[in-house]
Amino acid sequence: MNSQSQMQELDFLLVGQEKVVLEQDARVLQQAGYKNIRIVRSGIEARHVLKNSRVRFVITDLQMPCMNGIELLRLIRRTPGLSDIPVLIISDNRQKEMILYAIDERVDGYLATPYRAEDLRQSINNIHKRKKLTALQNELRLARHLILAKNYEKAIDKAKAVLAHDQNNSEALFILCEGYYWLGELDKAKQFLNIYLKGNPSSGKGTHLLSKVCRLDGAWGDAFGLLLKAHKENPLNLDLAIDLGKLYLEMEMEEKAREVFREVMSSEPTDLNFIKIGKAFLKKGRLEDAADFLNKTVQPLPETVYVFAQLALMLEAAGNFEAGVNQFKRCLELVPDHPVYLVKLAEIYLKHGEVAKAKELLEQCLKSHPEHDQARKLLESIARGAA
Repeated sequence: MNSQSQMQELDFLLVGQEKVVLEQDARVLQQAGYKNIRIVRSGIEARHVLKNSRVRFVITDLQMPCMNGIELLRLIRRTPGLSDIPVLIISDNRQKEMILYAIDERVDGYLATPYRAEDLRQSINNIHKRKKLTALQNELRLARHLILAKNYEKAIDKAKAVLAHDQNNSEALFILCEGYYWLGELDKAKQFLNIYLKGNPSSGKGTHLLSKVCRLDGAWGDAFGLLLKAHKENPLNLDLAIDLGKLYLEMEMEEKAREVFREVMSSEPTDLNFIKIGKAFLKKGRLEDAADFLNKTVQPLPETVYVFAQLALMLEAAGNFEAGVNQFKRCLELVPDHPVYLVKLAEIYLKHGEVAKAKELLEQCLKSHPEHDQARKLLESIARGAA
């Protein structure tokens, strides 16, 4: 990542597939006095810009392949250093469930299409007004940062301080729930989640977390009932649907799981959806199903490469050499010259007697990572064998 002094300053990052619409919105912003505006055509490109620029505001389309607007929003909210960026989602989807889903993930604004230039300006102005923090809101912001930094005890203290002044503050309650969940204090997490959900009965996020708490506590029936309820209330939340399918798999109810996953497949799934389903089948040792879903991905995030690597190792161990090799090649497409995957693939080639290919990969590894001990040792063993 670039150093802070070298990072580009962007007033707005516009994300979406419709070039004409993006350019129209950029002109509206320029007429309003904003100069530093960047347009990208996908959530994956947006992720790259966010990592390498200081972005003050994101406007994103909802429906995009590979990574949709909700997934981009979640990435921003869950990444230290990005979590406070205002996000406006634009969509032709006016369904209440989708808007509630976006609100649940802490979107700052949701603008339905078609809209006028004045509507866009007004939405941005309203968001800027709400972003002027009071003292309590600043405490909440700090508490969210502490959760992201995994400093759960301090986050809980901050949330309690907010609740001392505003006992019905739903965001403080949820931070409290998250903190106790991650600390493993399940009774307290459950207690405050029930309070939170009493005031926010439509929160899929809250119901989802309570389901996780119940699962950790061994209350599988309660966990299942909560997920089923949340899924029925908001079938547009594909993360809830996938988690329900995963739970069906864990409960050995495979046909029900497949039924849920078929629903997901009919709802414009993204790469992240495919990967989550693939992981669920990997966990059950269903390699063919896992490969089927993982191979549907178009432009998966580099952070998900470990899933493809796990599949590669399991395929090779099951005797499917060619499929294992192809999955490791996919890993190297996602993270070029990664030493772990170069060496793992070389080891597979050596195991199957393809010494020249293994040697080429190990030399490639040492070229970019000259201190890599395992690659050096394997090359030395190849040299001794050839002597």
